[in-house]
Amino acid sequence: MILLLALAVQAAVAPQTVTPPPAAPTPSAPPREWSTLPAIPLPPASSDMVRFVRDEVNAGRCVRHQTTQSGQVTVVAPLALRFNAEHGVETIVPVAIGCPTVEQFSAGAAQRMVRRLSYRATLTGDRWYQTVITYTWPG
Repeated sequence: MILLLALAVQAAVAPQTVTPPPAAPTPSAPPREWSTLPAIPLPPASSDMVRFVRDEVNAGRCVRHQTTQSGQVTVVAPLALRFNAEHGVETIVPVAIGCPTVEQFSAGAAQRMVRRLSYRATLTGDRWYQTVITYTWPG
């Protein structure tokens, strides 16, 4: 009886070690050199997408645009996508183009576009790809 009481007291006084839950896996960053990544061609930007980007440029929130010799205004948004064959796009990293709203908008648009690709099943395993969305309109 005394032995049981001693064990109970020892258990109550002994420090409890709490094992923290395992950390959630973090996606690895894309490689520094994107030119080695396989490309995922995406459909052209829709007129609604172009309108959003044009409004951002006209509002002065997107200063890094180009005007071509033919007078077209162009904003190019390069992206790296981490694709998992089972879950689809897991991570999207936009290149900073000096227009955060268009960068984030493009990341969301790319995710929607990849979901609808007819050749999505041919994309292999857990790997990074590169893509670009180009927005063009008359200047």
